Amino acid sequence: MSGPHQPAGHLHDYAGQRTALRRIIGAYDSVVVRAYCVVRFLIININMLHILALCMRGRSRVLEVGCGFGLFGCYFASRWPALVYHGIDVDAGRITMARTAAGRLGLTNVRFECADAREPLALKGPYDAVLMMDLVHHLPDAAKRALLDSLAAALEPGGHLIIKDVTRRPWWKMAFTWVLDVLMTRGFDMWYWEPRQFRDALDASWDMETYAISDWLPYSHIVYLFSRPAGSDRGATGGSPSTRDVPP
Repeated sequence: MSGPHQPAGHLHDYAGQRTALRRIIGAYDSVVVRAYCVVRFLIININMLHILALCMRGRSRVLEVGCGFGLFGCYFASRWPALVYHGIDVDAGRITMARTAAGRLGLTNVRFECADAREPLALKGPYDAVLMMDLVHHLPDAAKRALLDSLAAALEPGGHLIIKDVTRRPWWKMAFTWVLDVLMTRGFDMWYWEPRQFRDALDASWDMETYAISDWLPYSHIVYLFSRPAGSDRGATGGSPSTRDVPP
């Protein structure tokens, strides 16, 4: 299924994708942030961007929670101008840099605001897609569930909740990812969930697909795609095992 803002040809336009990534990296002043962008886009490679784009296909109003410097917001907003993209992050400095980068790129379909995912969010929805990239495992379990509840309430019927996170198997991949998380965050506050825990956190009427991602580094990448049934009431508690695994 293709949407008006996501023609199928864009998914295979590798030259255009890499050009867009270079332009986005060049929109930041800080050498450190540019280096971070390069590393981030190496870790979240083109294949990962394809999967995220497929998950958002047909969506037009997207919220990203934990948008950081706005890398992915700028990428998707620049690739699909009809997309309306809203990014939020707790770090005001990062939000300022995201806004500056979007302005330099001439993007008028993306906005970035400061908000803390650990607190109740005043969301300006409804949205038809919500994206979280490597955020959820940094939140304690109670905060995870509260956030999922609020995001479920902000999604339109038929909307998608897309979570890129870390899975706990195989253990050696999780261990590698945990070491990098400790080095990056300089702390030990990580709470990794198994697919069953994500499944149980949302209503059983929501369909869940899991995409395990292979990479050149031993990261335990996984993408969860939750689809809210059309015509369903908004809510996110109580689930049952009904996972459908989709090969990458």
